[in-house]
Amino acid sequence: MKSHFTKYHGAGNDFILIDEMDGDWLDDRMIAKACCRRIGIGADGLVRLSVSHVADFKVTYYNADGALGSLCGNGSRCAVDFAKRSDLFSGSECLFEAVDGLHEAWWKGSDEVTIAMENMALAKASVGGYFLDTGSPHHVFLLPESEDLGTLDVMELGKKLRYGYYVKQGGCNINWVQPIQGDNSYAIRTYERGVESETLSCGTGAVAAALVIHQINRLPSPIQLEAKGGRLTIDFEGSDAGFKKIQLTGPVVQGYKGQWPW
Repeated sequence: MKSHFTKYHGAGNDFILIDEMDGDWLDDRMIAKACCRRIGIGADGLVRLSVSHVADFKVTYYNADGALGSLCGNGSRCAVDFAKRSDLFSGSECLFEAVDGLHEAWWKGSDEVTIAMENMALAKASVGGYFLDTGSPHHVFLLPESEDLGTLDVMELGKKLRYGYYVKQGGCNINWVQPIQGDNSYAIRTYERGVESETLSCGTGAVAAALVIHQINRLPSPIQLEAKGGRLTIDFEGSDAGFKKIQLTGPVVQGYKGQWPW
């Protein structure tokens, strides 16, 4: 069976978008094959849009290995643009259903989308860094300017922690951040579970990093994270009790459309 798909990326984090408003027919084997960069379309993950009875549409994210994923920030932002182009909502604001609940979102033209996140607790110290769940579990390392983030072996270090300390809880995404000299922003690199590799950016990882940076270094909102694939901006209100009014903003690009023999 052939079906249409649309390829997107949000700050380099790339996805296959599928409209399943008429039914659920994908399985994990199909998804893993489509996401494979050697024999498939190639993507960090697949995002499925389907009918929601409580929102404008439902967003379901699958990792590149075909497994059902947790909240994907960049994938959700791409889904909002896809939904807008598919006339699933009118105006610039929508409400979508995700694995962790309902999210407001704002379509700001064909190249930028903002999504609202759930309130979050403070990060906890863990294994030389900090752990925070932003809809997906994240570990954040704060690197000093004296270290070279660019030459860091993200694959080796990320895999070691993801399959070591965090293996019993299903793994964890691992992030490294470092201040950019002369700029009120931080550089970030992320090892993503499910992809099992470094991605060009990670939305929920950028949120986790920004909140940790504020909690530890007291950098005020908004905080900008510069990933290999582009810049993400995180707005929030922080206190000793945690974080609220969190928003993730960044670029979205619709690459191309095609058909795939599922």
